[in-house]
Amino acid sequence: MAETFLIIREDRFGIDAVLSGKNGKRREVQALLRMNYSDFTDIAEDRTPFDAALEQLVQQLDVHSCAGVILMLPASLFYFRNTALPFTASAKIRQVLPLELNTRFPVELESVVTDFLKYEQGNHPQQRWVFSGSIKEETLDAYYQSLVRIGLRPAVITPVSAGMAACLLKQDKTRKHFIFFDATLSDMSLVLVVNADLVAVRTFSTGISFTMVGQALKQELLGFWQRTGVQTPFDMYVAEKLGEEDQKELAEVFKEVLSFQKSFLARELSPENHAAAEPALSFVGPDGLLEIMTPGLGKLLNMCQGKYASDSLVRTYASYIAASCALGLLAFILFMVNIHLDISRLEKQVSQKEAAIAAVFSQTFPEKKTGRMDPLLLMEASVREATRNQGGGSDDLSNAQGSVQAGAVLLELSNRIPKALNIEVDRLMLDKTRMILSGSAGNFNTIDQVKGLLEKSPLFRKVEIGSAVAGKKGNRVDFKFVIEI
Repeated sequence: MAETFLIIREDRFGIDAVLSGKNGKRREVQALLRMNYSDFTDIAEDRTPFDAALEQLVQQLDVHSCAGVILMLPASLFYFRNTALPFTASAKIRQVLPLELNTRFPVELESVVTDFLKYEQGNHPQQRWVFSGSIKEETLDAYYQSLVRIGLRPAVITPVSAGMAACLLKQDKTRKHFIFFDATLSDMSLVLVVNADLVAVRTFSTGISFTMVGQALKQELLGFWQRTGVQTPFDMYVAEKLGEEDQKELAEVFKEVLSFQKSFLARELSPENHAAAEPALSFVGPDGLLEIMTPGLGKLLNMCQGKYASDSLVRTYASYIAASCALGLLAFILFMVNIHLDISRLEKQVSQKEAAIAAVFSQTFPEKKTGRMDPLLLMEASVREATRNQGGGSDDLSNAQGSVQAGAVLLELSNRIPKALNIEVDRLMLDKTRMILSGSAGNFNTIDQVKGLLEKSPLFRKVEIGSAVAGKKGNRVDFKFVIEI
């Protein structure tokens, strides 16, 4: 079922399971199921009543095709705090907030998971306030593992009362200032909403009387008016699943709170402003609010943070991933630009080498033109041609123009250097008047001996030892002869 969410709302006595799906543009409840913990008597030691209820739930509803699971837990499991911070960046708040909250909890906690909402207070516009909700990681992990064990992965884990207050804001965007009171079955808590922002959640101990709840509401209102200086009336919304007698008693208590608001504001406000200050009391169905509960609901505290997020890597680190992708793209562009520049430099060097080869070819073979041919290939072909057309020995060492042929030079070297000498020729460079001969020999005496043999040749006018040094391996002598032809 696309766009269908499984909403699980827990209290001390059991869970309510709601399948909320889309019908056109509207969301509506497709299935509703109540499971009481008292019905599960045979539970394994490593399982909780919540685990047993989930296993039964999977058997009765088609839940694995849902787009996500929304788990709403009692507000008494959470710690709610208001903190003033000098900055507004969410990343900075998430970094600093744990340090600020460590000293604000009533007991020392080992590890908590926290989410927050930002808001402003009327008399301190320069300060940015943060309303945060925290839950012990041990508690959160137990619920998370219970869902994962049966193949469900939560998209939202939120306090029940805060989640339903967010649904009220979504249901009617004209609501700005109101008190939402959750009195469903076993848990009671109130949420204070100011200027469409959740600014406080207060939970009540089990068994407290409605009269004590009314006194707590009056204290909450007085505290807000005196702290902020903003005298605004608060409508009151009650979500309840109570018996008829409890409903009547609760209604009487809240009507008294409404009368308290009117009398207080009559003293504090001018007559014209007081005339418009008429707060109202309304009862709302909790199941109807859950119809519009979705992971994308605004003003929602969501404990699916970090490793508990269904898409934790993408969602939690979305900004970092986007920045990394941008940096990666920039690095790739720079890399390609650098490669292009290297290719341009290499092409320029190749052009310079080709021009140098063409110049050498023109000097060596002035009678030939390169045209579009590779000058290096033409030079090799000319050398091979000269070798094939060379004379027959030392007595015929020159051609008709008086120039020495390359083949004649090679032949003369072969004739003058005996095979018995321990000498290796590695390189020979030849032009019209000079030849450079380099290689290695067994020792320095061999080099002197070769020099003497070459000096006796009528082809070589002058023979000099350019260099003679010990080779890198130590058992050979590297030499270089400079010979004038």
